[in-house]
Amino acid sequence: MNLAEALEIRRGEVVSLVGAGGKTSALFRLAGELVAAGWRVITTTTTRVAPDELNFAPHAIALGDDEAGILNSLPTLLEQHRHIFLYHHLNLEEGKAIGFDPAWLDDNLAPLPGVDAILVEADGARRLPFKAPRAHEPPVPASTDLLVPVAGLDALGQPLDDAHMVGAAVIRETLGPLAERVTPDLMADVLKHPALGLKNAPVGARIIPLLNKVTPDRLPLAHQIADRLLGEPRIACVLIGAVREEPPVWEVRRRVGAVVLAAGQSRRMGEPKLLLPWGDGSTIIRQVCGQVVAASGLGEVIVVAGRWRAEIEAQVADLPLRVVDNPRHAEGEMISSLLVGLYALGEDCDACLVVLGDQPGIEVSVIEGVLAAYFEGRGKIVAPRYRGQRGHPILFDRALWAALRALPEGGAPRDVLRAHPDDLYHLEVESDSVLLDVDTPADYRRARGDQG
Repeated sequence: MNLAEALEIRRGEVVSLVGAGGKTSALFRLAGELVAAGWRVITTTTTRVAPDELNFAPHAIALGDDEAGILNSLPTLLEQHRHIFLYHHLNLEEGKAIGFDPAWLDDNLAPLPGVDAILVEADGARRLPFKAPRAHEPPVPASTDLLVPVAGLDALGQPLDDAHMVGAAVIRETLGPLAERVTPDLMADVLKHPALGLKNAPVGARIIPLLNKVTPDRLPLAHQIADRLLGEPRIACVLIGAVREEPPVWEVRRRVGAVVLAAGQSRRMGEPKLLLPWGDGSTIIRQVCGQVVAASGLGEVIVVAGRWRAEIEAQVADLPLRVVDNPRHAEGEMISSLLVGLYALGEDCDACLVVLGDQPGIEVSVIEGVLAAYFEGRGKIVAPRYRGQRGHPILFDRALWAALRALPEGGAPRDVLRAHPDDLYHLEVESDSVLLDVDTPADYRRARGDQG
């Protein structure tokens, strides 16, 4: 997907980029996408940039001594050029184009009519891939609506020193004794720290880090960084990609929780099926939950139990999940358990993975495939499909939760899938495990046979 889509920029916003490892490339890539969509865009800086960077804009203007005149003419110039890079003056001795004080930008640029977006390079990094802000940095405008901390993943494995990054000493002073090289955990901890990557972030601004210069071999490291970043509540989501390539954004990593439905009555089985043996000393419910918590990219896991809650809790007590009770479990309606789970996930969750508690053959790779399709923007609903048959688990973006909550008595999640076909993406899988649940003694015997 493109940057503008991934960042969900709204008309009239001020977007500030900080950090290192591709700010300028991201700034002009984003401007080009917005202009192609018909927007009028000002790019600018609160620091200083090399004069050759002005060539990335179709028109660059130095405000100089004619501040009032140029500001008055900007709406007309934007209609003509659609994209203008605005700076204060060119310092010939430094060989730099000098930008604006953030307060001046707040007072004079942000209120301008006829501007659809203002994109600000609000940090300097000497073209290095990673940084921590020094005492006077970063100069972020208070009018910033969206803050984008940038980091280049080519910094991973590099020495933690000033030859390879900016502000190494600041990192050591702030975070304490560290490894000698940049690790994924270190990069995440810098990006999410209030005195480092989030320094001077305006109150109320959306914060979306951009992990840039990702390659296929760095993608697992990007996932590790993103998942750690999402532990910071102020961060809305994390972009993973390479802004000089197509597409510039590979994934938008979001907070996804899982709801394991485990409140059924087991009437067709004749005994509590989720407590039946499975594997070497395990049970069906433990097997399912073990696969879910092993999947990369999932946050909180909720198990919704009913009649056998105590026994289920005992089976999964050592796993990182939470068991909650469905007080209506005796009614036997799946939707009542799902609604309990959605409520338990809380307000910071962007999507829910609905998992059947009686599907012990479910594979970690299938769960991660469903998550990857969602992060890649394939659909707001993602369901696995084997040879034309849809199975579980199914992921629902938060935008569809209202439709789930509005289902009538006797309704089921499949009704939401049918009502929203344009939001549904089918992930083709090579395993029939997505179709196989255990309802009857015959199902159980077959499944145990498959188990070997």
